[in-house]
Amino acid sequence: MLNKRVKEGIKQFHSENRKIKFCLGTLALIGLCVLLLIISTFTQIKINFNLPESGIGSYLKFEYIPQIPIVIFIAGLLGETWGFIAVLIYILMGLTPWFPVFALGGGLSYIFQFNFGYIFAYLFAVILCSREINKGNSIKHIIFAVLYGILTVHVLGTLYMIIIALIRHESFDFIANWIYYQSLSKILYDFVFGILALIMAKGCRKILWLIMG
Repeated sequence: MLNKRVKEGIKQFHSENRKIKFCLGTLALIGLCVLLLIISTFTQIKINFNLPESGIGSYLKFEYIPQIPIVIFIAGLLGETWGFIAVLIYILMGLTPWFPVFALGGGLSYIFQFNFGYIFAYLFAVILCSREINKGNSIKHIIFAVLYGILTVHVLGTLYMIIIALIRHESFDFIANWIYYQSLSKILYDFVFGILALIMAKGCRKILWLIMG
């Protein structure tokens, strides 16, 4: 009987598209998500497809930083409002001189770093990803939510990088290499890990709804 009531509650949760209410638990979740973003910034997943016989093994080795999947996880877990706040807190922390939570440090001058556009784009990625996943729970909505999040970060991040590069009078080769190594070579991994992250987030939301009411 209890199991049936739980299943009915979860079904109602999805049908009403309920949001996580503000409470102390919500603040704790926001803090946890900020911590996850910080940890992911300094976490490197080594991806190595070294194929000596191909003669191009060295080009198939790089270290992957799972920040974008974590942003997608936050969007799926907290939703648009609280997810946006969690990412905003992370960015504001990094722009102060006291919390060097970005990959290359922190401080207000970080806005002139080539990669700051990617970080700033997390805010828009959370919004678009959350809005898409709120439309439904089908695999189509999951895929589109992840795509919106990934493309938002990479497109805005690349445009921002190009602007900074032009201001600094960087060469075309520099810009092309940056786009390849920071975006094109990692989009597929962002998509795969992003799908997994969003599925995990949706599972966590079910548990949190039962705990937090």
